[in-house]
Amino acid sequence: MLPQGIFLWKSGDGGDVPPSDSASVAASHPSWGEAMAACGPFGEVVEEAGSTFLLGSCRDAPPTVIVRDCVTTMTAARGLAGSGVLGPWGSVAAVEQGGGRGQLRRPWVSTPGNLHVSVVLPGPPASGPWREALADLRPLLLGYVFSEVLLELGAYAQLKWPNDLLLEGRKVGGILIEEARNVVVLGMGLNLVASPPDDMMREDRSVPAGILQIPDHRLTALGLWRTLVTRGKSVYEYLLDDWTPARFLVRVANRLAWLGQTVLVREGGEGKYTAVVKGLSSNGGLVMSRGERDTVLYSGSIFPLRTPRF
Repeated sequence: MLPQGIFLWKSGDGGDVPPSDSASVAASHPSWGEAMAACGPFGEVVEEAGSTFLLGSCRDAPPTVIVRDCVTTMTAARGLAGSGVLGPWGSVAAVEQGGGRGQLRRPWVSTPGNLHVSVVLPGPPASGPWREALADLRPLLLGYVFSEVLLELGAYAQLKWPNDLLLEGRKVGGILIEEARNVVVLGMGLNLVASPPDDMMREDRSVPAGILQIPDHRLTALGLWRTLVTRGKSVYEYLLDDWTPARFLVRVANRLAWLGQTVLVREGGEGKYTAVVKGLSSNGGLVMSRGERDTVLYSGSIFPLRTPRF
């Protein structure tokens, strides 16, 4: 298993991951040029499970494997976790990925300079209230964890249920969690240097895209990820150790976009309807007030009334 540090993928059975070198990564975007200079030189060879990695000088964060390009970082991270190369909080960060996807498996544009990363998540605790609750609440928990770190950096990101990050009403990032063969991987994309213009986005989008702005901070994509994963791990462990799921749900509800507001809801066969965002259910569903009754939304999309798109 890889130790702490920043690694370059050099060779091995990487499936859809071709070998990477520091020169090609650095040339891809100025942000990555700065990152390679800050974390280089990459010279120490590390062999793990038939693969070869080059270790850089930055060794103060959980292991992150950098790749120049891949199909998806989620597939790469899952493969490295399955072979024992990456443990919990180990990650894969790509300059570009050809098959990035978001909610409902929609394509996610991967522009060099933005953050495209997937991280292996720890399993549930062996005992305590989170043992059974974590599976349902994991997306909200991780969204809250990373929004807390962004808040520490000066960016107040709201959570658009179930898995988007909003800044001043614009989508600046999203997370996706998948589990296969007992390996849970979180994929995240953050717009740091570019976002799709309004006229190029889907007609049925709920909010326009935007770029994450962090006041008084100039972080590269890799530098931001090192902060997110290091601090995020601490926040995650604190929540599971000191908070009950019920207490967490009250706290995270206050970070929901459009809490207490009327929204349009698009839900499967029921079509669309208006409802008021009321809060969260005990298993992470979105509680909606529809006239004199409450319903719980487990899948679907919500749209602010000021910019409906149908």
